[in-house]
Amino acid sequence: MPPRRKPFERRLRKALLLFSVLPSLLLVGVGTFMLSRSVRLNDAVGAWERVGRSGGDLVSRAEQSGDTALARAAAVHRAELEESITNARRWEYLLKRGLVLIPLAGLAAGALLAVLALRASRRIGRRLSAPVEELADWAGMIGQGEPLPAPHGRSKSDEFAVLRNALRRMASELETSRERALEAERARTWIGMARRVAHELKNPLTPIRFALRTLERTAPPREDAREALEVLAAESGRLEELARTFAQLGRMPEGPPSEIDLVEMLDYLRRSHLPAELPSSLRAPDDLPRVQGHHDALSRAFGNLLLNAGEAVQGRPGARVDVVLGMLDGEVQVRVMDAGPGIAPEIVERIWEPDFTTRARGTGLGLALVQQTVQSHGGRVWARTRPEGGAEFGVALPVTADADALSALAASSRSAE
Repeated sequence: MPPRRKPFERRLRKALLLFSVLPSLLLVGVGTFMLSRSVRLNDAVGAWERVGRSGGDLVSRAEQSGDTALARAAAVHRAELEESITNARRWEYLLKRGLVLIPLAGLAAGALLAVLALRASRRIGRRLSAPVEELADWAGMIGQGEPLPAPHGRSKSDEFAVLRNALRRMASELETSRERALEAERARTWIGMARRVAHELKNPLTPIRFALRTLERTAPPREDAREALEVLAAESGRLEELARTFAQLGRMPEGPPSEIDLVEMLDYLRRSHLPAELPSSLRAPDDLPRVQGHHDALSRAFGNLLLNAGEAVQGRPGARVDVVLGMLDGEVQVRVMDAGPGIAPEIVERIWEPDFTTRARGTGLGLALVQQTVQSHGGRVWARTRPEGGAEFGVALPVTADADALSALAASSRSAE
């Protein structure tokens, strides 16, 4: 069964056929009508017939006059008149036949034009309708979230290349928007859950801490009792710190942002968050600009990165942590590099998720808090394994932060409560 012709191609073919044939037929019809009207208006044969009759009378009278010279001239004139009338009748005959043949020739030419136009319209219609239908299919694929076909070699003169490229850009932007929307939804879900967990942890922790203080004052001075109390105090403290971490997820400090000297902040954090015996360095250009942001939130974020770097190199030969600051494309970039084992390729994309951790006693919230804080300041984060070994965690912050970006996390925080 032959494939059904698509409506768009059929309509396009009809339009092309009409626009190519109708003007030609109209031109032939108008030309024939004007020619026939001009022949009727001229009436050349009738005029020659009247001239011949009047000339014949004149010649007959000249012959009857008895003047020999006049008679010869009249005879010559008669011959000329008869030849002119004969020619006029021939032209009349040809014109009458022409008035019949010209419309027939016009119809034949119109039929030929119709055949040629039909073939041309098929080709043009197919060439025009195929890309349009392809783009319509692409629009449906974009609407359903399906990937577009891979690019393949096309002529540089392809008129639809601009539309294809525009659709590919639109699909890419929509996919990015979907991913951001999903990421934001996951963040809101985790924020809400973290708040509930923090609330549920804090409720029993408060009486537990009071009870521990009472037991520490009244417990018998036995070694096993003291060790049990120390374990309870350490574990309750860890739970309290975990509750604080959960409560911080999605929460930004109140108040407007301020100017922050990242060199000063990171130098302090390097000395306070890394062991004194661990070799470390901080390198930054002298003219590094300050950034706009919330000091406490950024301090917690960079502190998490330094703590992770210190734990990654703990007990390893050649252990060290380096912090490098620089300026690139209007952003202040901070790279925290360690000499640890690096990051496994299969987990690079997951390390920023709130529930992902590679440590036995980790919460999986540290890097999620870092990413959330940096993004709320209009920045971005990345992580990679360095070619020379070890991991690199990077943060890029704009020199002038967007006020809308700085309030995004606060909005997420309010919506999750």
